[in-house]
Amino acid sequence: MSRPARHVVMQVVKRSGGATHHVEFIMDDNFAERLRQLRSLVPPLTALNKQRDLVIDKVRVRLPTAVWRLGGEEAAQVDGSCIVIAAEGFFNCGGKDRKTKEKLVTYTFPIARLIELHTERPAGETFYIRDGIFTNDEPANSAAGRWVASLHEIEETRPPESPSDFDTLQGVPLRTEQGALPTHGASLN
Repeated sequence: MSRPARHVVMQVVKRSGGATHHVEFIMDDNFAERLRQLRSLVPPLTALNKQRDLVIDKVRVRLPTAVWRLGGEEAAQVDGSCIVIAAEGFFNCGGKDRKTKEKLVTYTFPIARLIELHTERPAGETFYIRDGIFTNDEPANSAAGRWVASLHEIEETRPPESPSDFDTLQGVPLRTEQGALPTHGASLN
């Protein structure tokens, strides 16, 4: 059974502060499957591969249509919007503010937990992730609850956006026929 797409909103950690800095992207079953596939490309660190000269411990993939908001209603101009998937099974989002050149990054979050939430939570529910914690069930008077409320205030004043995908293979669309995977070589650059 295919689950409908949902928004994921992750807090962005900025040195200059600002509780409402966040990145938004769309997650659906294809997105979840691509996260699983990418996770499988990052081997666990073992004593054997730690001794090698080159060890892949992270995979970085573009997240071109994610919307980055740095304290305001308008989308920020960000270069290098991406998701980084680590050997431990966690991911985070990153980019660079085009104006200030400041590095933008979210706290890490477990891929397995995001997929589990997507499967189990009500269809269409927006996921809010603050400080690396799923905050949807936090009390309204908690720090996470106040953060979500502040985002809702901003959300009410802006028009809806188009769906977001992350781009992993150049020239290959993310959405493929069910069960079909691209058959030509992959590039992780």
